[in-house]
Amino acid sequence: MNFFSTISTFLNRIVDIITQGNLERVRVMTEFNNVFKDSYLQGEIDKLCSVTTSMGNPKFSHSLSTIYLRSGFKITIENDEDLSENNFWEIAKYVLDSPPFIRQLMALGYDTLIIVGKRNTAGIQISLKQVVDLQKYMLESRK
Repeated sequence: MNFFSTISTFLNRIVDIITQGNLERVRVMTEFNNVFKDSYLQGEIDKLCSVTTSMGNPKFSHSLSTIYLRSGFKITIENDEDLSENNFWEIAKYVLDSPPFIRQLMALGYDTLIIVGKRNTAGIQISLKQVVDLQKYMLESRK
């Protein structure tokens, strides 16, 4: 991680603490980073990932969104050699498979799930609101 990225991450955490009035966003990111690191070190996943807050997609905003500069839940794949789109969706699946966690992210002001490589500029952006709406539709159609 370069110096500017380290400073940016630190400042984002400070802004999270100030704007949220508590450490909830920082706690979620810290827990996610610990899980990703442990899973990588134990060989359960082959990509080392880190989570930060970043700029979200303003098209994905919802009633609980923070300003778009702070509304992205960004997962960066640190060892991004030979990434394919499938790798991005594989990582996204960890988040998308948990509707309660998606709702928690939305309650914390996030509206965009972003998966990118560290050096590779390709990636995906997913609207959390659309995921929740799709899950709601699927539950209703089962009735």
